[in-house]
Order: sequence, then structure tokens, then C-alpha cells
Amino acid sequence: MQFIFAISNGDVAACPTTYLKRITLRIKSEPNKWFLIQSKDPATFNRVVFPRNVVLGTTIETNRDELYKGVSEAPLPSQRFRDFLNVKHPLKMVTHEPLIDFDVDVMVEWNVNIKPCMIWIGYDSKTNYLPEPELEKVKTLHWELAKRGFVVVLKTIRPAWWEL
Repeated sequence: MQFIFAISNGDVAACPTTYLKRITLRIKSEPNKWFLIQSKDPATFNRVVFPRNVVLGTTIETNRDELYKGVSEAPLPSQRFRDFLNVKHPLKMVTHEPLIDFDVDVMVEWNVNIKPCMIWIGYDSKTNYLPEPELEKVKTLHWELAKRGFVVVLKTIRPAWWEL
């Protein structure tokens, strides 16, 4: 089975709805392939109905909006969480990368509510000196998610830049 990360060099939120509809039609014509479509604005997923061979993903770096402000022009993480909850699609994926300091209990609860089929966790890989959590907190998040049965893929895992 082939797995394709569609629109991997951009955010599908920037795609006009007419093109998004064409993308979904093309995906429907490939029922033996799986597709990942990711956006930092998951509200955009409600513009069309995606086929069942699509995994929809979003990035949630933290639950602390005040730490995220100024990192990018994407909606705040709490807004992404609420918007992703409102997406009615059977296969969802969450990326916690680049991780910004967070509250373990809230991040676990958000994932429990979203019910993703897969979770990716990783630190910033571009040396942006974000307010990263300590490594032990990341390990705790991984452990708490794994013990709840989530498939968790670890990406760039290392001590926070300030722990070195």
C-alpha cells in the first residue's frame, strides 16, 4: 500500500476550495493509496468531504497560547484544537512539533478528545530557540499517550536547547 503526503510543501488552507475539491476527486480515484493532508488551520478541512483513504492532520505545538503568540501566523493552538474537534473525519493525526512548553495533562486530554490514529512528537529541528519543554516532560507526555494506546512516533528528541 502506498502512502502519499499530499501538499507537503505548503498548507492546504491556502488552497482555494475549487482546487481542494479537485484534489479530493483525484484522491477518490486512487482507492488503493493512502494520503496525508495536514494543515495548521484545521477549520479548512470542513470546506470539503475527504475520502476515507485520507488521514487529516494538524500541528499542535503547545496548549499555552501565550507562549505560541508570535511564533507563526497560524491560528493559536487552542483554536486549532477546537477546530480539529469539529472535523468529522474517521482518521486524524496530530503533530506536536516543534514542541513548545506545555501542560502534560492538557495535551493528553486534547489527544484523548481528538482521537488521532497517530501522534508525532519532536523538538524544533531548526534551532529557533523556542521556549521548549524539558526532556523529562516530553518523555512523560510520550509515556502518558502510549499507555492510553496511542501510536506515538518520536522525531527529533533531545534535551531542550537550554538544558545543554
